[in-house]
Amino acid sequence: MSISATESTVARFPNAKSVDAKKWKAAQDFEAMFIHQMLKSMRNTVPKDDEMSSGRRIFTEMLDEQIANTASRTGHFGLAQIVYKELAGKEAGEANAKGMTKASGEQIESWVNEASNTLGLDKNLIKAVIRQESGGNSLAVSSKGAKGLMQLMDSTAKDMGVINSYNGRQNVMGGAKYLKQMLMRFNGDESKALAAYNAGPGTVEQYGGIPPYEETKNYIKNVLQYKEQFSQEEAL
Repeated sequence: MSISATESTVARFPNAKSVDAKKWKAAQDFEAMFIHQMLKSMRNTVPKDDEMSSGRRIFTEMLDEQIANTASRTGHFGLAQIVYKELAGKEAGEANAKGMTKASGEQIESWVNEASNTLGLDKNLIKAVIRQESGGNSLAVSSKGAKGLMQLMDSTAKDMGVINSYNGRQNVMGGAKYLKQMLMRFNGDESKALAAYNAGPGTVEQYGGIPPYEETKNYIKNVLQYKEQFSQEEAL
């Protein structure tokens, strides 16, 4: 029984009305091409039959192409769905940032104070994380996809109730909320909480403390130095 593109889309995306047809078609075509090349490479590992007729070769090529197209439409590999999500996610991120301007120092200070008062978190620690993560750039985006002032990954932003990571107020509140959770998880130990913010709480628990990553060690060192610097400036 053949499965139409529409049926395939509904099966993999329950909220099918929100799916961009052009992006989905492009993702499926990419998956079909990938599978086709994979089949071709697999066949090349088999010793060639010099007596194979040209007709059989053409049939084999057409069969591989049909298998690839069918697999991409039925979702047996799932590559198309991954590609689609990447395409849609990138565009959504660009749309969220479009037309927005970088937050000013005064705005960031206001959001930090609000998050500090709401969550009972040291404002200088929040400011230090912002300095280390984005340098105060509310439109910053890393090569890994972390966004905004406190460089939230999309999954973390969603868990913290952040709708738009380029919205400075939402980002600071979401990042501070996550930082607070890490502090509670590691009994108020700032170093472990910062390690968890950088490398993930599971990694910290796996190593029973600060993981042996130079990036994470330097991250903790820098954030705590920034925190001390901000505290001294406040005392003046």
